[in-house]
Amino acid sequence: MNAYLRFEKGRKYMPKQKYTADFKVRTVLEGLKSPDGIAAYCRRVAVSEVQFYQWQKRMLDNADALFDRPPKNAEKKINQLENELKRKDQIIAVVTEEALELKKKLTR
Repeated sequence: MNAYLRFEKGRKYMPKQKYTADFKVRTVLEGLKSPDGIAAYCRRVAVSEVQFYQWQKRMLDNADALFDRPPKNAEKKINQLENELKRKDQIIAVVTEEALELKKKLTR
């Protein structure tokens, strides 16, 4: 019996694995270069072919993002939004404190 198998309701399952992004990219690129073919490569690295093709599709779908340049004012906009959020948090804290004080006065 395989030590990696687990049983649920009479069925065998492999444990769910978490793969890093680096592993996924490396696996897809090496699989595409493999002279033995993708099926043999997937067996060698213990990844299902379905998983391999899902990673490949996701990589190809998002490949254009590698060449997109962020807008020049993106950093400035992020800082502006962060400052605005801090200011709003401070206002909420003040209003909440005032509301609690009023509630205390009304309950006395």
